[in-house]
Amino acid sequence: PAEVGEEDVMAFIVPRRGCRPQPDAVTRFLEDRLARFAIPRYLEFVDELPMTENGKVKKYMLREWGVGAKTWDRDRWTGSE
Repeated sequence: PAEVGEEDVMAFIVPRRGCRPQPDAVTRFLEDRLARFAIPRYLEFVDELPMTENGKVKKYMLREWGVGAKTWDRDRWTGSE
């Protein structure tokens, strides 16, 4: 968990059917496209995103999912902090 006033970036990824992306491959893909601070520290693969009746993502549910989720932690695997 982040300290008060700090936030860590977490991504919820819905893979295409039959596709099993590797977390480190996702991170490498993003490194060429995003600034370092914008690359998610945590990756969570899910079957679908929670949506409203109007087709918008229920962001509050993603925040709830993020607490205590079993995620892939980039820093744990790369040794960076």
